[in-house]
Amino acid sequence: MPDNTEAQQRLKPIKDALAGSPEPHLLNGEQYKVSLRDGRRIVDADGNDIEDVTTHPHLKRTVATVAEVMDLQFNPATQDDVTYIDPETQTRRAVGWQVPITKDDLYKKRLANKAITRQTLGMFGRPPDYGPAMALGFLGIIDRVEKENPEFAQNIRNFVAQSGSLNTLSTDLILDTQSDRTVPRNDRPGTLRVVKETPDGIVLRGSKVAGSMGALTHFFTLSTVLGGGLSGDAAIWAAIPVNSPGLSLIMREPTIKLDASSEDHPIDSRGEEMDQLMIFDDVFIPQEYVFSLHNLELLTLYHESCAYALWHIMTRLGYRAELFAGTAQIIADILGTDKIPGVRNTIAQISMYAQTLRSYSLASVERAVEWCGVQVPEPGLVAAGRLYSIQEYPNILYRIQDLCGQGLVSRWPEKVWNHPEFGPRLEEMLPGHGVSAREKNRFFNFVFDLTTGGMAGRVGLFENVNATPPAIVAELVYDHVDRSDAANFIRSYTGLPQA
Repeated sequence: MPDNTEAQQRLKPIKDALAGSPEPHLLNGEQYKVSLRDGRRIVDADGNDIEDVTTHPHLKRTVATVAEVMDLQFNPATQDDVTYIDPETQTRRAVGWQVPITKDDLYKKRLANKAITRQTLGMFGRPPDYGPAMALGFLGIIDRVEKENPEFAQNIRNFVAQSGSLNTLSTDLILDTQSDRTVPRNDRPGTLRVVKETPDGIVLRGSKVAGSMGALTHFFTLSTVLGGGLSGDAAIWAAIPVNSPGLSLIMREPTIKLDASSEDHPIDSRGEEMDQLMIFDDVFIPQEYVFSLHNLELLTLYHESCAYALWHIMTRLGYRAELFAGTAQIIADILGTDKIPGVRNTIAQISMYAQTLRSYSLASVERAVEWCGVQVPEPGLVAAGRLYSIQEYPNILYRIQDLCGQGLVSRWPEKVWNHPEFGPRLEEMLPGHGVSAREKNRFFNFVFDLTTGGMAGRVGLFENVNATPPAIVAELVYDHVDRSDAANFIRSYTGLPQA
């Protein structure tokens, strides 16, 4: 593809960042930062344009954390978990963009998910290995797209190949902006739609919301799904470069203290996943990034197109649940409560949550189905596991908080511990079992950030509605868990006619 096309011009900052790299298909942390300086339009919560997302107070800590995730690709201890060797080119690529042809490929994605969840503590719902999920989901139903337009289907394949080659970060873009629900969906002022079509591409006007981590990725993967009520000009699947002219990202306010120290806020100080409103003011999308247009039938394929996204979310929450269980055990250890039956029962309940999600994730891989030549985790198990993860999440956080007793309230900041008079007094009066008072305080700062603080609250809200709220996930369970064999057996046993 010639470099003078609109699409290739949007990619130039990434290609420039990769230039001269010993791993030509992998961005390290510093290269990732360079690739973000690409002319994107971001407006912060104070209403100011952000000139450089890598140095802005609202985003720089998150950028640094994502850069650490990118560096996992070069760390000998984690490189084989988060990258793979492409069999055709014998070059190393990111596991997220690997097309899963076998079950082993899905197991490989689990390893990457674990490594990245531990690096971020699972606090980011849209980490680098999640971004490819929507595009890979398109591959699973590409026969439907091929039927519509073979050129669109090839665009999807090309986008996946290009993204794997450049190690790009992306995030999905699905939700309409919230507005008066009594107004028909197609008539709402923010509804994103095509306002112009040319042989070279399409022009979009309207808005979308959430796009978590979008300000720090390279692409949005847009799919108009979740029900009907739209005309054909609003039925769009496409890839959207974040640095597209006319696209503005309006950030929400931060939920963390921007000057938080690593001692007072061990998690918050690493930044948070930011959300934004995306406003499209006649944004041109090159033809090679258009995956479907005017196809109202595709609006019904949410579960199918999100197959990998839903599985990734469930798997990440499973690994995050393991961190919850480990945290619960340490609480009991340092408070000396590990012999109390009620405490042991609570830790057992948290452990069961982790084990159950692990089982759902593994079983869905073991019973994977093949769609259009790719392996897809078994949809019924994924839907059931996802519903369980949502329903139990608040209970798990409550149990961890309950184990802490006064630990989450009786915390003092670093400056108090450094006070010449009162620091030693606190050290004398507040020791834990096997740890100093300050070490105990630092640990409960960690637990507070993980379960209770502002960012933890945002994460809890996010997990509840991430990839659809519980009621809709329950519908997915109803639709995708096959009960026919058991029902027909009972019909036969009780003398009822077969369905």
